[in-house]
Amino acid sequence: MSQIIEKEVIERVAIGLNVDAKDVKIVERLKGGVSHYTYHVMVNDNAYTYRKIGEGGNLFVDRKIEYQMIQKVAPLHINSDVIIFDVESGEKISNYIEGTPLTLLEYKDHLDAVVGTLKKLHQSGIEGVVDYGLINRLSLYESYTNQRTPMYQSLKSFWIEKYQKEYEHNKKVFCHNDAQRSNIVIGQDRLYLLDWEYAGLNEFYYDIASFGNVDFNDALILLDHYLGRKATLEEQNHVRFYRMFQTLQWHQVALYKHNIGLGEKIQVDFMALALKYLQIAESFKSYLETSS
Repeated sequence: MSQIIEKEVIERVAIGLNVDAKDVKIVERLKGGVSHYTYHVMVNDNAYTYRKIGEGGNLFVDRKIEYQMIQKVAPLHINSDVIIFDVESGEKISNYIEGTPLTLLEYKDHLDAVVGTLKKLHQSGIEGVVDYGLINRLSLYESYTNQRTPMYQSLKSFWIEKYQKEYEHNKKVFCHNDAQRSNIVIGQDRLYLLDWEYAGLNEFYYDIASFGNVDFNDALILLDHYLGRKATLEEQNHVRFYRMFQTLQWHQVALYKHNIGLGEKIQVDFMALALKYLQIAESFKSYLETSS
């Protein structure tokens, strides 16, 4: 299967860049996402990344909006330069960023750069950015699974009620909305935020919450650094609240991937992952209820 995909990658890159297929060499498949295929390729002496969307991936992302957000953020020079973008398939060819993913480094050594890049985005004042649409997005994801356990329904109801009562009308800024360490690369000259599939208007706390996808304490450490002081419990709970949403969102995505049999193909137990996300959401709910 990988040989078939790699042959397709070579063909698509050759067509996209208008070169001979024999001049395209695959260096490696890049780690990060579990369902998309992203490759580091060389075309003569030039390095690129090529992205092919995995099965069902276009259901969760509007590629036209993704491309619009990529164009919006381009003047900030915090993303890789996109050469080819197909808004129908999601196929993308970009200049390769020479650097090291933050997942392979001690992230605390780079907090200044992370904060500086996030603030550059959040304070950019770029106009015409679409709203991330939290509640509508969750409903869309649910429509692909049609699975809502009593536990999920209870957690979702709690989150929506609290959102509409306390958060819905707070200030929103241009956010990446998936600012986890695997999407951050420390380059030779600057820090890069990659993969803008979910970019849109949101509270800045949402990006802080995304940073804690592996260990939530990482998000709280980043929050203090972002604020330049120790965060209050209310500010910490702001991050917990949005991390709870993220776990509900990825619960539905994991369910979908399980339902279409993707787990068997790529050897990932998506059902176990879906249950784990739900358990994490429950822990955030309990904390928010007792600390409010």
